[in-house]
Amino acid sequence: MASIRDVAKKAGVAACTVSRVLNGTATVSQETREKIEKAMKELDYIPNELARGMFRQKSGIIAMLVPSIKHPFFSSLADYIEKELYVKGYKLMLCSTSGSIEREQEYLNTFKSNLVDGIIMAVNSLPVTVYEQFAKPMVMLDCQISENIPFVVSDHRMGGRLAAEEFIRNNCRHVLHLCAEKEEKKILSYEGHETLEQLLTEQGIQTRGQEIRWNSFDLNGYRELAELILKNYPDIDGIMAADMAALAFYEAGRKLRRRIPEELCIIAYDGTYILDVIDASLTTIVQNLELYSTQVVDTILALIENPERNIGNIYVPVSLKKGATS
Repeated sequence: MASIRDVAKKAGVAACTVSRVLNGTATVSQETREKIEKAMKELDYIPNELARGMFRQKSGIIAMLVPSIKHPFFSSLADYIEKELYVKGYKLMLCSTSGSIEREQEYLNTFKSNLVDGIIMAVNSLPVTVYEQFAKPMVMLDCQISENIPFVVSDHRMGGRLAAEEFIRNNCRHVLHLCAEKEEKKILSYEGHETLEQLLTEQGIQTRGQEIRWNSFDLNGYRELAELILKNYPDIDGIMAADMAALAFYEAGRKLRRRIPEELCIIAYDGTYILDVIDASLTTIVQNLELYSTQVVDTILALIENPERNIGNIYVPVSLKKGATS
């Protein structure tokens, strides 16, 4: 593998000249620049981006910390963010905490170096002061922990309203919605469940929020939970849940011979690729992940450009996609 000294020798210049050209810290003649570029091409020389980043105090890398790469929402969002960053000249470093507070802290300790230019946080298990005092630009996803750290979130109140209106149109009388635990109200998706309950209660519709931790179940776990709930509570005629859980309720409803949507209206929440695993289409509150990712990338890059800039929080609209389950 060619080194910077090999490039310098072939171009007939000093190694420090090649280094300064690569780092953009020197003004050289067009002739010298062309010699260096030609030598790099002939030697197939690949600059060490990390080393250059450390020299310039900039790596061109953005870290994204998620609770689970396997979760369809986070994997889908990371895919969009990676593509958007690439267009803007940055690379994505995707890290998973697997729900571990210790792993989150370890990753943040690592990111304090010049390894990354900014952090996109989809986890928030540590004390607020840890994030407020972090030395790198940071944006939170779907979570409000401090006025000093901007967040990007889907408009979950809109999502709750759209779901409530759909349940009302379907003449539902007993609606169950799976939601985060109440102590996690800093997770802004909870606003959608509050809106849903309020609007349905105003119409005399009974609602029940089943609190679960987001990572409590895989698909098989949700299948067991869904079948148990539908067996024990046969009056339930409406379900709102994230994609994976909504799929489980659809399967359980069919297994228990509940007519869908006549006897059981199901609304999925997210609109990720996992809904494509069945032939039937589920009515879904769709989070616009493409627009969401654009807003996330624009926010973190704006903070990198000017860390002192006052950037407001961003709410991304959601939409209702009609399917065969309502």
